[in-house]
Amino acid sequence: MNINKESYLNDNLPFFKNLSEEEKTMIYNASHIEEYKLGELIYSKYKSCSGIVLVAKGQLRAFMSSLSGKEITLFRLFQNDICILSSSCVYQNLSYDINLQVEEDASLIIIDGKFFKEVLDRNLSVQNFMLEVTQNKLSEIMWVLEQVVFFSLEHRISDYLINEHYLKNSSEIYITHEAIANDLGSSREVISRMLKRFEKDNLIEMGRGYIKIVDIKGLKLLCK
Repeated sequence: MNINKESYLNDNLPFFKNLSEEEKTMIYNASHIEEYKLGELIYSKYKSCSGIVLVAKGQLRAFMSSLSGKEITLFRLFQNDICILSSSCVYQNLSYDINLQVEEDASLIIIDGKFFKEVLDRNLSVQNFMLEVTQNKLSEIMWVLEQVVFFSLEHRISDYLINEHYLKNSSEIYITHEAIANDLGSSREVISRMLKRFEKDNLIEMGRGYIKIVDIKGLKLLCK
């Protein structure tokens, strides 16, 4: 994918037009384009500060993992989304263990966190933008927490399948039981048992690597 970096920054960073010429040059020179393949890990607690990540193409998954290997998805990033949680050097007093992984081949523009922080410290427009993005992502993470704490796994799997149905615009969802488990913070065995029950109740049909929704109204009833 051919990306005009200057045009992309100007079109997708709301504060860019409000920067001085010096600040624009600083952001431009501190940014670079990287290509990533499906499954690659862009950022983790074991890697140094990646910087501000702009998704020019592709899809990323932000997740946390335990020592036992269990995972839970916090949020996803789609084309033209921005991730600031990969830039731990911008938030020096904030500690979090987050991982960023590629779900679809991606073209990313990454702005070096140290240079970005220089602009952040002296520009109110950038500070307001960072606050807004942080609030939005915090809302998504709080929604995940609410689901885990207050709703049954039956409810969460039903809701997950419904969302995937509308996201993919298809009744057939090509996904593994392990991938669902990683998204919901469960185990593959537990997810498989619940899906087999759904199949027995004629809500879904299962094949190798895919799930077909047969009765979406029935799934919606489980979410009430």
